[in-house]
Amino acid sequence: MHNLNAFQNQTRSTKNQQMQEDVSTIFHSVFDVELATSPEAKNEVYEVRYQVYCIDRPFEDPSCFVDKREHDAYDLRSAHALIRHSATGHSVAAVRIVMAGDNPEQADFPMEGPCVHRMDERARRAIAGARREGIAEISRMAVSREFRRRLNEDKSVTGVSEQASYSDSYNGKRAVPYISLGLFAAILKMSVKHRITHWMAVMEPAQLRLLKRFGVEFDHVGPVIEYHGLRRPAFTEAASLIDGIKKRRPDVWSLITEGGRYLPATPNTD
Repeated sequence: MHNLNAFQNQTRSTKNQQMQEDVSTIFHSVFDVELATSPEAKNEVYEVRYQVYCIDRPFEDPSCFVDKREHDAYDLRSAHALIRHSATGHSVAAVRIVMAGDNPEQADFPMEGPCVHRMDERARRAIAGARREGIAEISRMAVSREFRRRLNEDKSVTGVSEQASYSDSYNGKRAVPYISLGLFAAILKMSVKHRITHWMAVMEPAQLRLLKRFGVEFDHVGPVIEYHGLRRPAFTEAASLIDGIKKRRPDVWSLITEGGRYLPATPNTD
């Protein structure tokens, strides 16, 4: 019996190791995560956003951006990142985290006024109790039109659908989930750099469901509301979310944290 249990444990360990290798290997064989710190990289971020938010799904007026780069006042106090298609170097997706500014006039977040008051009291208390400088809003998460066309996903702003699939020439695996996880890896890298302890976001319900299947679960999720389409507001302590991923999906944790290299600060140690 001891030998049987040992064999079963070894089998489970081998399967977990293979799963971990698959998630990371598949993502990194197709995509690269890049923090957009240079003016050139930031311009690529704005170009992806212009295509998504002004042309594909015109939530913003394209005539306001004659340079074909969508940007706003929050970008000056944001960190930005790109997902690149490794083979071509093309920008596939973009995301930013908006942080509190250096003065009271820059303390608000884009979703705060329209969305937070619709969340339950427990969520509102959690937001009010978090140190303002440690909060960042996950914002402008978008996948480029060209890539979404290959995914058959033109109707989704973020390019996320539970049915979507894309077979690349390298491994024939589903690509959309890995883009989402890559964006989350970028969010974590930016958050570690800026000592962010809490995240807020407004996401498509399908995207939240997709992330949940990969072990990414926010502490607080509000009701579906109309906010640039149907969205759900969410709030979480970053370290709590990352710890939960490690328990539920160590393979995903390894990809997002680069094997534990990037871990968020906790509220009592920042």
